Amino acid sequence: MRLRLTFLFRQRFTSQIITTSLTGGLIAGYLFSKYKPIVHAETDKSIIIGERIPTLPTYSMADVAKHTTKENGYWLAFRDGVYDISSFVESHPGGKQILKTVEHYRIGNLPLGEREANENNQEEVIDLFQYDPERLNAIENFFIRSEKPYNAETKPSMLISSFLTPVEKFYIRNHMHVPFVNINQYKLEIGNEKSTYSLSYDDLKDKYQSYTITSALQCAGNRRNGMNNEQQGTVQGTQWYVGAIGNARWTGVKLSDVLKSFDLDKEGKHIQFFGLDCDTSQRCYGASIPIEKALNDDVLIAYKMNDEILTSDHGYPLRILVPGIVGARSVKWVNRIIVSDKEADSHWQKADYKVLPSSIKQPQQIDYDNVPAIQELNVQSAICYPASNDDGNKIKILSVKPNDDDIKNRRLTIKGYALSGGGRQIHNVQISLDHGKTWLQTELEQLAQPYMRAWSWTLWTYHIPFNDIPSKPFDIICRAMDTHTNSQPDTPLGIWNIRGLMNNAWHKISLQIDENFLKEKKFK
Repeated sequence: MRLRLTFLFRQRFTSQIITTSLTGGLIAGYLFSKYKPIVHAETDKSIIIGERIPTLPTYSMADVAKHTTKENGYWLAFRDGVYDISSFVESHPGGKQILKTVEHYRIGNLPLGEREANENNQEEVIDLFQYDPERLNAIENFFIRSEKPYNAETKPSMLISSFLTPVEKFYIRNHMHVPFVNINQYKLEIGNEKSTYSLSYDDLKDKYQSYTITSALQCAGNRRNGMNNEQQGTVQGTQWYVGAIGNARWTGVKLSDVLKSFDLDKEGKHIQFFGLDCDTSQRCYGASIPIEKALNDDVLIAYKMNDEILTSDHGYPLRILVPGIVGARSVKWVNRIIVSDKEADSHWQKADYKVLPSSIKQPQQIDYDNVPAIQELNVQSAICYPASNDDGNKIKILSVKPNDDDIKNRRLTIKGYALSGGGRQIHNVQISLDHGKTWLQTELEQLAQPYMRAWSWTLWTYHIPFNDIPSKPFDIICRAMDTHTNSQPDTPLGIWNIRGLMNNAWHKISLQIDENFLKEKKFK
């Protein structure tokens, strides 16, 4: 039976019980608070999670229902347990990890009988994920990091198989469920504190000129797993390898044209975006960007991706596309655009997607208001070929058998991607076979793009002659530099942060030539 947690939210002064799947890690994204719990259970490996602990106090569901606000703290009930998760801000662990983590927040038990009542009350369950689409060939295309919400990264070898990432292979980053949209009733609201205007889907397409740009989109947590180390510890969040990135052609209307048409381009400091992916208390995913960036001609309200209507996983009917900026600001399923003097009052703008000091090991130890939100991407590169069909996070040494073309030309082909933020073009990508002592220049495949408007990624290739490859395991390292001479750090030690964001350290893979290939004497 699928494990479930019972959440209580207050909506219009009415408490309601909502049960949602554990497999995704919705908790922290919805329930951020600085409230400090007083009493927690001491946890032990012998404790069965959620079962009654006689030494803890008893709280009724009515008690739990009183703790649904930032001021009072956030409580939840699971099985017989009552938990205060106010300070739990680890946004995206997997299901079993959630249970182990949440047990540290245990403060009491439910009264006898209330557990059974909750478990039998299935008719009140709201399935937030009922409109998530069917994902065909997902196992072939992705490493799936969580099912609910759905998060999946493109397998490395598929990333560099084409310059434009096919829609069906483009990474998926959902913070919540995929919302249902009735296109006949859909409205995009645009406004400020004084006025609000609305456009239908057809209005937007018919009244404004369309534009198309090619832009990479990358999650701020891409390569998060590579930031884990024994010295500083394991970072929090979805453990992406190198595939939370893609490159596509985006078609839509300029955000600046829409703002100007309503005379909303002359005041305000920030443009806020909110999507239709909302929890049951109507807290919706939101983000914002500086107005100076919003008035850039290349920021789009997009309705097409690779010349096709947006799919539901990628934001149908409309999404924001902010090139050169972390993907968290390109809000999907957008239905509200607000001009304001303030940033979006959203968890994901105010209390996530911020690089915390490396000394901070518990996110609740810091005042998020004093930490700026991430905007521009940093310079980045990764090796994508050779690659295995298995999860790159789990492979220590990759066994490689050269393909027929490489055997014919007596070489081993290495491929990857690179990009930078803020419109900066990639200047060079280099690889090293001797741990950074010497570097070799790669061949670049990139679009000709205007200065400071280089939004697309760069693909790179290098061919290693067979004679230069040792028969024993060896490392390959890559690094990139952009046109402003920004380059990647050699290790993640200096950029480590507990949320595992913006990891752009040199990427390394360890290879060995397949033993059977060596025995066939095709190598030397």
